[in-house]
Amino acid sequence: MSTLLSEQQWLSELALPLLLIGLGILIGFTALYISAQRRQSSLVRDRSGRTVETFVEYLVEYGFNPELARATYRYLQKRQKAAFPIEPFDDLDCDLGLDSEELRETIRALLAETGRIYLPGLLDSPLVTVEDLVRTIQASPRREKMVA
Repeated sequence: MSTLLSEQQWLSELALPLLLIGLGILIGFTALYISAQRRQSSLVRDRSGRTVETFVEYLVEYGFNPELARATYRYLQKRQKAAFPIEPFDDLDCDLGLDSEELRETIRALLAETGRIYLPGLLDSPLVTVEDLVRTIQASPRREKMVA
């Protein structure tokens, strides 16, 4: 019987520290959630009046294809369900939440949508911003139609 009592005593001694650790984790996640919500509302407020057309106009000034820029913007809006207008300098990971696998899927989907082919290693710089993504799509060669 003494082992049963000692196990109960041991568990009761651990209950308070475990509860405090769980509470701390819950508070941490709540703070992160509130921070993310505030950041998102700030982006919506700061970017009011910006549209796909302002995104395309900015990129066209630097020699980007307007159709590719428009397709990229719309795909990212649909895929990421961003509640704020996307800008060319948005970080693909931090701002849009694209991890490396989602980024690869995005590139392949955009290439298929725009009739281009995937060439790994085409650009030697990492894809960090939305502008980098559009640059990669634009640098990819067009898919040639098969003549039967």
